[in-house]
Amino acid sequence: MYFDQAAFGKRLRELRKKENHSQEELAEKLCISTVHYGGLERGTRGCSIDLLLELAEIFRVSTDYLLTGRCADREADLQKLEKMQALLDELKRSI
Repeated sequence: MYFDQAAFGKRLRELRKKENHSQEELAEKLCISTVHYGGLERGTRGCSIDLLLELAEIFRVSTDYLLTGRCADREADLQKLEKMQALLDELKRSI
């Protein structure tokens, strides 16, 4: 297995847009330049472990998700569980 820097950048971009942040806002929050952050999203720039941990915390996802895309973010999992619970509750009431 190899690390796909471009896919990592694509995940960052998707998460940023999902939360309506600009690259400038995130760069400032991370104490890096906008050029550096843009390079992360384009997949032309790497990041330190510390920066990876900060990104995971900001977006509330696991580092595994950022690196490999394999783990869904916790919030999405929680929302799915809540929907399933609501459906089960509804089914229980109808019985």
